[in-house]
Amino acid sequence: MSRLIRILILVILAVVLSSSMYIVDQTEQAVVTQFGKPVRVIINPIEGKDREETLSGLKAKYAAEGIRISEGAGLRFRIPFVQQAKKFERRLVRWNGYPEQIPTKDKKYIWVDSTARWYIKDPLQFLRSVGTVEQAHARLDDIIDSSTRNSITKRDLIEIVRTDNRPMRVAEEELRETTEVGQVTEGRPEIVAEITEVSQMACEEYGIGIHSSGVLIKGLTYVQEVKDKIEERMVEERQRIAKKYTSEGEGEFERIMGEKERELKTILSEAYKTAKEIEGQADAKATEIYAAAFGTDPDFYRFWKTLELYEESLGGEKTRLILGTDNPLLEWIKGADSKTEDSILSK
Repeated sequence: MSRLIRILILVILAVVLSSSMYIVDQTEQAVVTQFGKPVRVIINPIEGKDREETLSGLKAKYAAEGIRISEGAGLRFRIPFVQQAKKFERRLVRWNGYPEQIPTKDKKYIWVDSTARWYIKDPLQFLRSVGTVEQAHARLDDIIDSSTRNSITKRDLIEIVRTDNRPMRVAEEELRETTEVGQVTEGRPEIVAEITEVSQMACEEYGIGIHSSGVLIKGLTYVQEVKDKIEERMVEERQRIAKKYTSEGEGEFERIMGEKERELKTILSEAYKTAKEIEGQADAKATEIYAAAFGTDPDFYRFWKTLELYEESLGGEKTRLILGTDNPLLEWIKGADSKTEDSILSK
């Protein structure tokens, strides 16, 4: 019996000892409660420039409430069966919002998809207000979505999609006039900073902190109606450029054809002039030759010209020529003037 009692005592001691100890991992924070009332907080703030400020602020807050505070990870002790340790995440947690349709100040409807990194800044306040990561995400949905909507609805679309007034890059220089936009006075970084600041202030009451990277807009898309209008405008712009190129091409074609016609007429004119000059020179030479030939025998010249005259008078094949008995040609044919005939035949 004594051995059994010793074993039982050892088991009870082991259970009590194990119940009085707990480990806080380096990725965790914890709140120790006694009958539901917090009596100790183990904080383990994330690294960053605000770490010391956060530590000092939490220590002062917990001291005012009479709550003991410990810092860092390690083995901890509690009163067994009376005190409970509730652990919370110390690392950054990702929050992803749902894309929502938001109108801008200039009545452009866009889908906005945002994200953020958050952490438990005050474990005790987190326990009192939300308690779980799921409930924290529900609060962040309300806080960040509402602050995002408020910041976007009071600004024009150009302020949200651009960061500064750098010149727009265009694929075609002809599109530059269609890409001219208004001046950016704030830009997306200013808007994101405003959303982050408003969200951080709203999260204070839940013991939640927004990481220094802030709330990020990871998606910005036009609604389908606006998309269709933009695509239609892009098609019209390309068609306008195509018409411009076609018009310029037709104008260049007409200019080239005009120059061709002008050069062709110049060449034909010069050729006609040269041909006429050669023809005139040939006619003059032929006339000179004919004059020299006919000047040798005037009777032959007269006879030749008479034949040409009759040939021109006859015209067609059915034309008949009736000569009188006193016609000079008939006299030559009949041999009335033998000297002339001999002269003609000799020629």
